[in-house]
Amino acid sequence: MKLSIRTDYAFRALVEIAMAHKHQKYIAAKEISERESIPVKFLEQILASLKKSGFVISKKGTHGGYTLARPPSEITFGEVICSLEGSTAPIGCVDSTNPKYCSELWHCRFHLVMAKLRDAISGVVDNTTLADICE
Repeated sequence: MKLSIRTDYAFRALVEIAMAHKHQKYIAAKEISERESIPVKFLEQILASLKKSGFVISKKGTHGGYTLARPPSEITFGEVICSLEGSTAPIGCVDSTNPKYCSELWHCRFHLVMAKLRDAISGVVDNTTLADICE
């Protein structure tokens, strides 16, 4: 599974936000951008997606910025990946939430292997939280 740069940046931003969350602080997009070397305009788009998906909340003003909408122990890498990438499945026909039609399914030699790969990936990302990374 290869994640997009957008998802990579989202994880970096979420870790920065989680670290600030520990101290009950909001963190500005500009500060995240500078710490993680993420272009600020791109980061703002990513943060908007994370907000829409319910991972972060924002506050305007001098002490504003972003904080987590839930505790870091309740946000898994799997749900963030699914939110941004659509799925953790390596190919569409083994996507458990939105399987894609495959005319070769009944005699496909790779289906079982791809399903096992999906399960292995899910086993890791669905059991890894922001809190795990921040410790």
